[in-house]
Amino acid sequence: MTALPKVAVVGAGIEGAGAAFYLTTKHGIVPSLFDPDPYSGASQVAAGMLAPVAEAVYGEERLLEMMLEAAREWTRLDDALRAAGLESGYRGGGSLLVASGANDVAEIERTYAYYQRLGLAVRRLRAAEARELEPALSPSSGPALYTEIDNQVDNRVAHRSLLAGALKAGATLENRRVAEVSRRGSTWVLIDDQGGEHRADKVVIAAGVRSGEIEGLPSYMKKALRPIRGQVLRLRSAPGAGPSLVVRSLWDGRLVYVVPRTSGEVVIGASAEEVGFDATRKARSTYELLRDTFKVLPGLGEADLEEVNVGFRPGTADNFPILGEAEPGLYLDTGHFRHGILLASITGRWIAEAVAHDKVPEGMGQFAPQRLEARS
Repeated sequence: MTALPKVAVVGAGIEGAGAAFYLTTKHGIVPSLFDPDPYSGASQVAAGMLAPVAEAVYGEERLLEMMLEAAREWTRLDDALRAAGLESGYRGGGSLLVASGANDVAEIERTYAYYQRLGLAVRRLRAAEARELEPALSPSSGPALYTEIDNQVDNRVAHRSLLAGALKAGATLENRRVAEVSRRGSTWVLIDDQGGEHRADKVVIAAGVRSGEIEGLPSYMKKALRPIRGQVLRLRSAPGAGPSLVVRSLWDGRLVYVVPRTSGEVVIGASAEEVGFDATRKARSTYELLRDTFKVLPGLGEADLEEVNVGFRPGTADNFPILGEAEPGLYLDTGHFRHGILLASITGRWIAEAVAHDKVPEGMGQFAPQRLEARS
């Protein structure tokens, strides 16, 4: 019987936690996770939309099938977490894309035609039909698109459950930052920020936008990632005051999304700015998000504003994730940009399969790190 490899996962955000959960529960491999503060990154800031339809954009069509499979995998992951006595925070019901002004209606029509070409299950609704489906919409809201494919997950609940499930199954968590990795013979050595050394047969780098700062990675990783700043608001609404569905609204070309939780929390996002690691909570961004939200969902005007958060999405030059074996025994799982929560299900499964079986799962190869080497 072949001995199971000793695996280290660098980063315990939702990507690293997801990989660790699949490694432990599907393959019997108990990794060591390294993260000084697992609940401080983008996994905690995100809204948790599972939106392969809404996120289908021109020029990124080869990502679509992966996103659709990730959405399906979330339903299976929900079952697996529940079987382990844990909650995923998964919630169905579908989502709406609502238009407002004349230009927004035209954009809705172009978007609908694009979805039709892609073969996506989307229904076009008149304004009255949209308000019947979602009574919280403003009387002045316009026509909409509805899909049952796009749903949501409470990313904070899911993240904690994935990490808890992995630890329950034998994984360990070291609250240390890995500063460097290097290969010595057939073993990988990880050096933490306190100078401690840790050895592993295989290493998974899942440290989000900070992944490229780890010394010892291939040289192309130095410039492979850039921070995309996003500001997200969390409100607490009175019962019945908020929407029951995920609502994405176009108002004068500006997009805002509103994600309601069963707990009464409502998450609003998200700005997207390329301003480096500026974590300042901007009054302007807060105002604009609230203004555009109240136009389409006026009942939220009486909600309590509980949190204003800033996170940094890990963007890549081609907007595709970085997935796979960069060097023998060294795996990269980062660069998910705006799809981090959605893709955590499928990338966790794929990376675990690659580590356990030394082969590239179908669908993952097109996002291999080596494309960055060719680009650089």
